Amino acid sequence: MRERASNRFIPRRSVTVAFEGRENPIAYGVVANISDGGACVWTDARLEVGQELALSLSFAREPRPVPAGGRVVWTAPLTGSSGRRCGLQWEMSGVEGQRLRQMIAASS
Repeated sequence: MRERASNRFIPRRSVTVAFEGRENPIAYGVVANISDGGACVWTDARLEVGQELALSLSFAREPRPVPAGGRVVWTAPLTGSSGRRCGLQWEMSGVEGQRLRQMIAASS
C-alpha cells in the first residue's frame, strides 16, 4: 500500500462539500477525513476516477464556504448504503490553497 503524503484526520466538527463537474450537476457530500493533500467524501453522486471537480467546502461555524479544485483518485461503495466513498486530491495553489490549509488546520 502506498504511503500518504499528508496525515489525514476526522474533523472535530462537520465539513460538508458541494461539487460539480462537467459530467455532473451540483452534488453534495460529507467529509469523512481530510488533509492538506485531499479528503475522503461520502456522497450519492456518481463520480469517476480522474474526474476534475469544482468544490465548495463548508466548515462548521465558518461564514463563507471555501472554494477548492480537486480530482477523484478512487471510489468505493459505502457498506449498507446506496452511497459511495470517494478519495479527492486537491488541485489548487495560491490564496485558495492557503485558505483551505488554514481551515483544515483549524479543524484538527
